[in-house]
Amino acid sequence: MTRFDHFVEEALYGQHGFYSTGQRAGSEGADFITSPETSTLFGACVAEYLDRLWQQLERPNPFVVIEAGSGPGTLCRDIFMSVQECSDAIRYVMVERSDSQRETAFREVTTRCFMDQQEVPLAVLQDLPAGSFTGVVLANELLDNLPPRVVKKTTKGWLELHVEQGVQVWQAAPSEAATMASAIASTAQNGSCLPLQLKAAVWINRALATLKRGRLLVFDYGVQSSEIFAQRPMGEWLRTYRNHQRSGSPYQEPGSQDITCDVAFDQLPGNPSISTQADWLKDQGLYSMTDWARKQWQSALPSPDAAAVAARSVLDEAAALTDPEGLGGFLVAEWRVGDK
Repeated sequence: MTRFDHFVEEALYGQHGFYSTGQRAGSEGADFITSPETSTLFGACVAEYLDRLWQQLERPNPFVVIEAGSGPGTLCRDIFMSVQECSDAIRYVMVERSDSQRETAFREVTTRCFMDQQEVPLAVLQDLPAGSFTGVVLANELLDNLPPRVVKKTTKGWLELHVEQGVQVWQAAPSEAATMASAIASTAQNGSCLPLQLKAAVWINRALATLKRGRLLVFDYGVQSSEIFAQRPMGEWLRTYRNHQRSGSPYQEPGSQDITCDVAFDQLPGNPSISTQADWLKDQGLYSMTDWARKQWQSALPSPDAAAVAARSVLDEAAALTDPEGLGGFLVAEWRVGDK
């Protein structure tokens, strides 16, 4: 019998786990598309954020940018292709657990962005680097893949989810888990389930520890209050994906599908500012970046040419990134470190 979070950890990152066998995001990936894969506009907005922050931090050199869960390097590539003010100061670190994705990412970014250079301001690591830096730690859709413990309230107290031979088994939750569950979902009714996102909280603390001055910026889907989980069926916030579609039970064929969980942002340490992805992208100038496309499309109606159709595609990408029922509804959390 295996505790649920240990089961998912093995299913995603073990020897035959989903990510260990080279699965990834993207239109050619096996299971899901992230914001960087949806449009280069996402990376352009992050680049705008980095340029502005570099100025606010009084132009540090080096300006260290650590991207955790970098996957195939799409966001890193788009940032280097868009960043301007801090381009000479950036030292970029992609952190990725998958060996195959680290190799793909380094090759993709160096080929697309540094073809004629003998030295590149880029490193690829398996885990967060040691030390304390001035700069930014980024994470896009990372926390949802850090497996939570799952508990359920019953008339006998809180139970914790385990897995045995592909079947759910509920056992009495240890006292510390029961106490935490009661604290974060005090109004939960019997039968309510919720995640305890201890691994995500630990990762946030580790990421903050890498910063002397700067920001931790996290993009993910989730909720601001754990009380919301108690009001929803577990199948709504604990999901599996395969071939860009919702898949079946997370306990069947471990390693063959992505297993993901909405993030309970109130369980994360510190006091980050939180906004929706749609609002955050607008604050970085997404609309001004796409103004040319809007004008070109409108001027070409009612007989759009190839250039106008390309402009329409850009507008569609921007709409997908800001769709409140999709990517635009993601939450963006920013922690500030070392501000004067």
